[in-house]
Amino acid sequence: MTPPDAPVPAPVAHPAPDRRSLPVQVAEALIDAVVAGRYPPGTTLPPERELAGQLGINRTSLRQAIARVEQTGLVESRQGIGTVVRDPLRSSDSGIVLRALAVAGPDVVAELLEVRAALAELAGRLAAQQGAGATDVLDARLDDVRGAVPGSDLQAAELAFFSALVDQGGNRPLRVMMGWLEELYGATAPLFIDAFGSTRTVVSGLVPVADAVRRGDAGAAEMAAGAYARASGRRLLAAVRRGLAGQRAGS
Repeated sequence: MTPPDAPVPAPVAHPAPDRRSLPVQVAEALIDAVVAGRYPPGTTLPPERELAGQLGINRTSLRQAIARVEQTGLVESRQGIGTVVRDPLRSSDSGIVLRALAVAGPDVVAELLEVRAALAELAGRLAAQQGAGATDVLDARLDDVRGAVPGSDLQAAELAFFSALVDQGGNRPLRVMMGWLEELYGATAPLFIDAFGSTRTVVSGLVPVADAVRRGDAGAAEMAAGAYARASGRRLLAAVRRGLAGQRAGS
């Protein structure tokens, strides 16, 4: 929880809003400011009177605009504190998450993929330790991957395979952490689709994981899951870089 004395950033210059749709335009201006980092997570927006003056609008329009921003999860009104800015990467609006990633660049994606690889190794080891042969669900998810169409269908099937791998391990904290990664991954899925152009490549990487879990070989499962996560991570990062380069070229 943000303490009552949360820091307030310096005043931010905002572009004049389009008065044909004032609350919408003001909300977009505020979203842009948060995504660009001019209002960092954990800080509070300026008081209503001050912010309305900066924007050149009345407080009623400002309240309507802030309510729109709050619906995206970018800010949160807290009694006695003010309007607190939240991390754009945890927004409930996938479009805002994509915008935040575009601003942050590939570095944050690379960090996400490092965590993903480490958790994949742990998931593989724990799944294999649960006992050889108990892989019905995992095998079913692998069959789904084999039958998936390249693109978003293959992407969803791969994610379901790893979800089953984590469930097989039975570690509840790991399930929570993977759930957070899946949520972020799902919000940014359009950036990664280009990495799922070959079903054969994905299957060939996942088969050793399933085989090691089936044998109950924890070491082999850990190595296979990590190897797949790192190899797929390189493809995912390359796809992100291409996607962000395309966004910049089109802007």
